Amino acid sequence: MPGTKQPNVITSLNISAPRCRTRCAGLAYLFVVVLAGLQTATAGEPLVSEYALKAAIIYKIAKFVSWPDDAFTTREEPLSVCLPVADPIGPALEALTGKTVRGRPIEVRRFEADETVASDCKILFLSRAMKERRAALVSDVADSPVLTIGDSHDFVDLGGIVSLEIYRNRIRFAINVGASTRAGLDISAQLLQLATIRNSSSER
Repeated sequence: MPGTKQPNVITSLNISAPRCRTRCAGLAYLFVVVLAGLQTATAGEPLVSEYALKAAIIYKIAKFVSWPDDAFTTREEPLSVCLPVADPIGPALEALTGKTVRGRPIEVRRFEADETVASDCKILFLSRAMKERRAALVSDVADSPVLTIGDSHDFVDLGGIVSLEIYRNRIRFAINVGASTRAGLDISAQLLQLATIRNSSSER
């Protein structure tokens, strides 16, 4: 409706892992809420953009991942989320700035398409628009504690850790546990229960 304030998807998905009786239940509910956001309003416009929904899911998934202590140089170091400059999800991810994951504030960083990814990135998001460079960028950080997330079904086959798709109002995601182990990341068993599991690394 005209003049209706768009919902803040990050706020509305207020499912804190420690407060849930089980994390799995919290994530399952998250997906229900996210899918509800894909439904159209009476005016025929989405209640929430797909980019905002993906950003919300990325934020919640990050809460179920543990990075090794030596991945950070100080206790105050932020959790850096990196993505290409031209990626249209950028503004939605930048809305996460200042929110915290395991006590660390999120900081969003952008890089040019022809650049290598900084070693201090902790989350790397690569959309389908980066098709030409996804494999190389994933390979660059395969041995570093970087949670790689892509929005196409084949992302885990390229050595990425999480593939995330919103297709026909359904959320589908897979986790490459071989790649997460190689990166030194610990992914909650409750999150793994909701995903299709792959077990390969980016090594060829």
